[in-house]
Amino acid sequence: MKNNLTGALCVVLAVVLAAGAVCLGAYRGWSGERSQVLETLNREGDMAQALQSRAMDAANLAVVASRHVKEGDEGYADAAALREAYAAMTSGSADAAAIARADAAISAAAARLAVLLPELPSVQASPRDQAYISTLTRTLSEDAGAADAFAAAVQDYNARLTGSLTGRLAMLLGVEPLTAQ
Repeated sequence: MKNNLTGALCVVLAVVLAAGAVCLGAYRGWSGERSQVLETLNREGDMAQALQSRAMDAANLAVVASRHVKEGDEGYADAAALREAYAAMTSGSADAAAIARADAAISAAAARLAVLLPELPSVQASPRDQAYISTLTRTLSEDAGAADAFAAAVQDYNARLTGSLTGRLAMLLGVEPLTAQ
């Protein structure tokens, strides 16, 4: 009788330990993948390098714009938006959603400054600033695709999370699907 009880306890303990290991593995694995998706645009790679270069161009355009617009002037808010986007994109602590929003803010601010700045007399008097503004606003007004890249990564993660047994188990344990905001 004692051997039967010990054997049964060993089997139950083995099942509990195996279930616990599967749960822990599912949670850790999917949490790690979730973190990787959230840092998609921060990691090393072509998109991250392009966004860093774009952030530097935004900072340069903000400096040039600041020479021609002062606080309260039309365009001052756009120069400030460029500085804020630069800070967000280069902080190293922003997640992919924040970087995608900063990228969109750069495009919008650059497009508005492309219209406003060339009309200012101080810009018209400076051929150097005209060249900077023309080049930087043309480059920055184009969409870099950060939002699309992040949305694709989120969609892929969510599809894999909800489409696998371990993903559904991880969801039961608290790992949430992502939203591309």
